[in-house]
Amino acid sequence: MFERCVFVNAPFDLEYLPILHAILFAIHDCGFIARIAVEDTGSKETRLDKIVRLITESRLSIHDISRVASTSASPLPRFNMPFECGLAFGAIRFGTITQARDFLLLVGEPFQDKRTLSDLAGQDSKPHENDPRLALKAVRSFLSAKTISGYRPRGAEAIWARHQSFKSEPPALSKVLEITRHEIESLEYLPDWINVMTSWLEVRSVEN
Repeated sequence: MFERCVFVNAPFDLEYLPILHAILFAIHDCGFIARIAVEDTGSKETRLDKIVRLITESRLSIHDISRVASTSASPLPRFNMPFECGLAFGAIRFGTITQARDFLLLVGEPFQDKRTLSDLAGQDSKPHENDPRLALKAVRSFLSAKTISGYRPRGAEAIWARHQSFKSEPPALSKVLEITRHEIESLEYLPDWINVMTSWLEVRSVEN
Protein backbone atom coordinates (compact mmCIF):
# COMPACT_ATOMS: atom_id res chain seq x y z
CA MET A 1 0.00 0.00 0.00
CA PHE A 2 2.82 2.43 0.94
CA GLU A 3 4.34 2.12 -2.54
CA ARG A 4 1.14 3.32 -4.24
CA CYS A 5 0.02 6.05 -1.83
CA VAL A 6 0.32 9.73 -2.77
CA PHE A 7 -0.37 12.35 -0.12
CA VAL A 8 -2.08 15.43 -1.60
CA ASN A 9 -1.49 18.77 0.10
CA ALA A 10 -3.66 21.35 -1.64
CA PRO A 11 -6.15 24.16 -0.91
CA PHE A 12 -9.72 23.27 -0.04
CA ASP A 13 -11.88 25.94 -1.63
CA LEU A 14 -14.47 26.01 -4.40
CA GLU A 15 -12.26 28.00 -6.77
CA TYR A 16 -9.51 25.40 -6.53
CA LEU A 17 -11.81 22.36 -6.64
CA PRO A 18 -11.57 21.76 -10.44
CA ILE A 19 -7.78 21.60 -10.12
CA LEU A 20 -8.01 19.26 -7.13
CA HIS A 21 -10.40 16.99 -9.02
CA ALA A 22 -7.96 16.82 -11.95
CA ILE A 23 -5.04 16.01 -9.62
CA LEU A 24 -6.95 13.25 -7.82
CA PHE A 25 -8.20 11.77 -11.10
CA ALA A 26 -4.68 11.69 -12.56
CA ILE A 27 -3.27 9.98 -9.46
CA HIS A 28 -5.79 7.15 -9.63
CA ASP A 29 -5.69 6.84 -13.43
CA CYS A 30 -1.92 6.38 -13.14
CA GLY A 31 -2.47 3.42 -10.80
CA PHE A 32 -1.78 5.18 -7.50
CA ILE A 33 -3.97 5.97 -4.47
CA ALA A 34 -4.57 9.55 -3.36
CA ARG A 35 -4.46 10.23 0.37
CA ILE A 36 -6.01 13.48 1.51
CA ALA A 37 -6.84 14.98 4.90
CA VAL A 38 -10.60 15.02 4.28
CA GLU A 39 -10.76 11.31 3.41
CA ASP A 40 -11.77 10.64 7.01
CA THR A 41 -13.49 13.03 9.42
CA GLY A 42 -14.04 12.86 13.13
CA SER A 43 -12.32 13.66 16.41
CA LYS A 44 -10.33 10.48 16.98
CA GLU A 45 -7.11 12.32 16.02
CA THR A 46 -6.08 15.95 15.57
CA ARG A 47 -5.69 17.34 12.06
CA LEU A 48 -1.92 17.53 12.51
CA ASP A 49 -1.73 13.93 13.72
CA LYS A 50 -3.80 12.87 10.72
CA ILE A 51 -1.54 14.71 8.27
CA VAL A 52 1.58 13.22 9.85
CA ARG A 53 0.02 9.75 9.60
CA LEU A 54 -0.94 10.23 5.93
CA ILE A 55 2.56 11.46 5.06
CA THR A 56 4.08 8.50 6.93
CA GLU A 57 1.84 6.07 5.04
CA SER A 58 2.63 7.59 1.61
CA ARG A 59 5.72 7.04 -0.52
CA LEU A 60 4.98 10.12 -2.64
CA SER A 61 3.36 13.48 -2.07
CA ILE A 62 2.09 16.43 -4.11
CA HIS A 63 2.16 19.94 -2.65
CA ASP A 64 0.45 22.95 -4.22
CA ILE A 65 1.65 26.24 -2.69
CA SER A 66 -0.16 28.44 -5.22
CA ARG A 67 -2.37 29.95 -2.52
CA VAL A 68 0.52 31.35 -0.46
CA ALA A 69 -0.47 34.94 -1.20
CA SER A 70 -2.51 37.69 0.38
CA THR A 71 -5.78 38.78 -1.19
CA SER A 72 -8.34 41.50 -0.54
CA ALA A 73 -10.54 38.90 1.13
CA SER A 74 -7.67 37.37 3.13
CA PRO A 75 -4.86 39.84 3.92
CA LEU A 76 -2.72 37.10 5.48
CA PRO A 77 -1.32 34.29 3.29
CA ARG A 78 -2.31 30.70 3.97
CA PHE A 79 0.63 28.80 5.44
CA ASN A 80 -0.92 25.33 5.82
CA MET A 81 0.40 24.14 2.45
CA PRO A 82 4.09 25.11 2.94
CA PHE A 83 3.92 23.76 6.51
CA GLU A 84 2.71 20.36 5.28
CA CYS A 85 5.30 20.46 2.50
CA GLY A 86 7.94 20.94 5.20
CA LEU A 87 6.63 17.90 7.08
CA ALA A 88 6.95 15.79 3.92
CA PHE A 89 10.43 17.12 3.20
CA GLY A 90 11.39 16.23 6.76
CA ALA A 91 10.15 12.68 6.18
CA ILE A 92 12.48 12.47 3.20
CA ARG A 93 15.49 13.95 4.99
CA PHE A 94 15.14 12.31 8.38
CA GLY A 95 13.18 9.14 7.63
CA THR A 96 14.61 5.65 7.36
CA ILE A 97 13.46 5.08 3.76
CA THR A 98 14.60 8.34 2.18
CA GLN A 99 15.57 6.69 -1.09
CA ALA A 100 11.96 5.67 -1.72
CA ARG A 101 10.20 8.98 -1.05
CA ASP A 102 9.77 11.90 -3.42
CA PHE A 103 7.43 14.87 -3.87
CA LEU A 104 6.07 17.17 -6.55
CA LEU A 105 5.86 20.92 -5.90
CA LEU A 106 3.07 22.72 -7.77
CA VAL A 107 2.88 26.50 -8.08
CA GLY A 108 0.39 28.86 -9.65
CA GLU A 109 2.91 30.69 -11.83
CA PRO A 110 6.57 30.19 -12.79
CA PHE A 111 9.09 30.93 -10.02
CA GLN A 112 6.40 31.53 -7.40
CA ASP A 113 8.20 29.15 -5.06
CA LYS A 114 11.41 31.19 -5.37
CA ARG A 115 9.57 34.15 -3.83
CA THR A 116 7.53 32.33 -1.19
CA LEU A 117 9.59 29.24 -0.28
CA SER A 118 13.21 30.02 -1.16
CA ASP A 119 14.55 27.32 1.17
CA LEU A 120 13.49 24.81 -1.50
CA ALA A 121 15.85 26.34 -4.06
CA GLY A 122 17.03 23.60 -6.39
CA GLN A 123 13.73 21.72 -6.32
CA ASP A 124 11.91 21.64 -9.63
CA SER A 125 8.43 23.14 -9.35
CA LYS A 126 5.67 22.85 -11.95
CA PRO A 127 3.35 25.82 -12.64
CA HIS A 128 -0.28 25.04 -13.43
CA GLU A 129 -1.44 28.64 -14.02
CA ASN A 130 -4.74 27.71 -12.33
CA ASP A 131 -5.50 25.39 -15.25
CA PRO A 132 -6.70 21.88 -14.25
CA ARG A 133 -5.33 20.46 -17.50
CA LEU A 134 -1.80 21.71 -16.75
CA ALA A 135 -2.03 20.40 -13.18
CA LEU A 136 -3.09 16.98 -14.48
CA LYS A 137 -0.19 16.99 -16.96
CA ALA A 138 2.31 17.81 -14.21
CA VAL A 139 1.00 15.04 -11.96
CA ARG A 140 1.11 12.49 -14.77
CA SER A 141 4.70 13.48 -15.63
CA PHE A 142 5.74 13.11 -11.99
CA LEU A 143 4.07 9.74 -11.48
CA SER A 144 5.14 8.23 -14.81
CA ALA A 145 8.68 7.85 -13.46
CA LYS A 146 7.46 6.36 -10.17
CA THR A 147 5.33 3.50 -11.46
CA ILE A 148 5.62 0.01 -10.00
CA SER A 149 5.09 -3.52 -11.29
CA GLY A 150 5.74 -2.50 -14.88
CA TYR A 151 2.53 -0.44 -15.16
CA ARG A 152 2.84 2.43 -17.62
CA PRO A 153 0.35 5.32 -17.33
CA ARG A 154 -1.43 6.50 -20.46
CA GLY A 155 -0.52 9.92 -21.85
CA ALA A 156 -1.69 13.19 -20.30
CA GLU A 157 -4.09 13.92 -23.16
CA ALA A 158 -5.70 10.49 -22.81
CA ILE A 159 -6.07 10.96 -19.05
CA TRP A 160 -7.59 14.41 -19.58
CA ALA A 161 -10.07 12.97 -22.10
CA ARG A 162 -11.09 10.33 -19.56
CA HIS A 163 -11.42 13.00 -16.89
CA GLN A 164 -13.70 15.01 -19.17
CA SER A 165 -15.71 11.89 -19.96
CA PHE A 166 -16.18 11.22 -16.24
CA LYS A 167 -17.33 14.81 -15.68
CA SER A 168 -19.79 14.70 -18.57
CA GLU A 169 -21.47 11.48 -17.47
CA PRO A 170 -23.85 11.36 -14.52
CA PRO A 171 -21.95 8.55 -12.73
CA ALA A 172 -24.32 5.70 -12.00
CA LEU A 173 -22.90 5.17 -8.53
CA SER A 174 -23.90 8.65 -7.38
CA LYS A 175 -27.47 7.79 -8.39
CA VAL A 176 -27.31 4.53 -6.45
CA LEU A 177 -26.05 6.44 -3.41
CA GLU A 178 -28.79 9.02 -3.91
CA ILE A 179 -26.31 11.87 -4.10
CA THR A 180 -27.15 14.75 -6.40
CA ARG A 181 -24.78 16.11 -9.03
CA HIS A 182 -24.56 19.39 -7.09
CA GLU A 183 -23.64 17.55 -3.89
CA ILE A 184 -21.04 15.25 -5.47
CA GLU A 185 -19.24 18.26 -6.96
CA SER A 186 -19.07 20.20 -3.66
CA LEU A 187 -16.20 20.34 -1.17
CA GLU A 188 -18.31 18.73 1.54
CA TYR A 189 -18.79 15.61 -0.57
CA LEU A 190 -15.17 15.27 -1.74
CA PRO A 191 -14.74 11.81 -0.12
CA ASP A 192 -17.88 10.66 -1.96
CA TRP A 193 -16.55 12.14 -5.21
CA ILE A 194 -13.34 10.15 -4.76
CA ASN A 195 -15.32 6.94 -4.20
CA VAL A 196 -17.45 7.56 -7.29
CA MET A 197 -14.38 8.43 -9.35
CA THR A 198 -12.42 5.34 -8.33
CA SER A 199 -15.44 3.11 -9.00
CA TRP A 200 -15.83 4.71 -12.45
CA LEU A 201 -12.16 4.05 -13.22
CA GLU A 202 -12.47 0.42 -12.11
CA VAL A 203 -15.41 -0.11 -14.45
CA ARG A 204 -13.56 1.54 -17.35
CA SER A 205 -10.46 -0.59 -16.74
CA VAL A 206 -12.61 -3.71 -17.07
CA GLU A 207 -14.27 -2.38 -20.22
CA ASN A 208 -10.90 -1.52 -21.76
